[in-house]
Amino acid sequence: MPGRNRCSTGRRALRFAAALVLLVAAGGAAATEGPRYPGRVVSVGTHGLHIHCLGEGTPAVIMDSGLGGTSLEWVGVQLRLARHVRACVYDRAGYGWSDPGPGPRTSSRIADELFVLLSNAGVDGPSVLVAQSFGGYTMEVFARRYPYLTAGLVLVDASHPDQIERFRRPPVNLNTAPRTRRGMLSYSQPPSVPASLPAEFRDAALALARTWKARQALKQEYLYFEQSARDVLAAGELPPVPMVVLTRGRRAWPHDTRGDLIENLWLAMQDDLSAQSPHAAHIIAASSGHHIHLDQPDLVSDAVTMVIDFARTGASAPDFSIDPEIGYSGAAWLEFADAWWRYDTLHAALRLRAPVPFLHSAGGVIRAGHFAGTARPAHQQVVYYR
Repeated sequence: MPGRNRCSTGRRALRFAAALVLLVAAGGAAATEGPRYPGRVVSVGTHGLHIHCLGEGTPAVIMDSGLGGTSLEWVGVQLRLARHVRACVYDRAGYGWSDPGPGPRTSSRIADELFVLLSNAGVDGPSVLVAQSFGGYTMEVFARRYPYLTAGLVLVDASHPDQIERFRRPPVNLNTAPRTRRGMLSYSQPPSVPASLPAEFRDAALALARTWKARQALKQEYLYFEQSARDVLAAGELPPVPMVVLTRGRRAWPHDTRGDLIENLWLAMQDDLSAQSPHAAHIIAASSGHHIHLDQPDLVSDAVTMVIDFARTGASAPDFSIDPEIGYSGAAWLEFADAWWRYDTLHAALRLRAPVPFLHSAGGVIRAGHFAGTARPAHQQVVYYR
């Protein structure tokens, strides 16, 4: 198997990581007081949104979290991407260091606020959009509404616009969105952060989650979750940009009949998401739960880097002839470690046009890597385990 050809993080990245830990530790307890946060807060007219960009290079990468998540969840992925591209994280209204925003908090409103934020922050498009869970609604609306600003899309165990109705149907009978204005949350419910969030950020993340504005934002997004799903469908067609769908490989539901139904339905909807673009790959993150960007940040970084590779049309890189056994020093080897390829129409060498059987054993799955930085990315996939 070819070895990785990655740049080291370097002293600058390490210094930044150490400074960020100190910064969020100092500023987390008083999250809304003063400018003690990474990045800046930019006005979008009615309120300010927090954005933090690192690195240089185009297309820029914009990352969005799931319900209740903050930009702190993306630090691991951001540091990896910032070695070769401008990588930006932001907080939706009410979360992290962003101000509360006007209602209703729907994916349509959030996508328009992101449009203004990127314009006012000087983040020129088109950009690669990366989103986890509910954030997928926002980024899908953005991509459909602003295709000229969308270079690619990476969906990280993202919500499907039909999931509410499909989960409600027998025999699953699972309600994933509230029907009344009471919503699903109460202020007596203690805030939480993902178990896989790095320990050095947990105190700051909990402090941010405990604020009134964050809890109100979470409640509002839950309350309008169903409307947000409809907003995706109403926003038009997804542009034919390169796309990767990453799906959790660890079960979220018990090993029983109903749990199997839910897991199989979720996987089928993830297949649907990957089928939206004629240039897409669906990859299973074998060691991840719902927060793949925290459980396997290298895998998410590989997926984003590969999408960037396909998005750079007219690349000036030479057309390398690469020997899979020895690699090439001028290309970046993306290993996609601990991941199974389920669907692939990005590459010409191995085009999986229908999902392959998804098994947790060696048989019936396909692992592959990608050489980034060449002039012919569609021909630079290497299958190294079958």
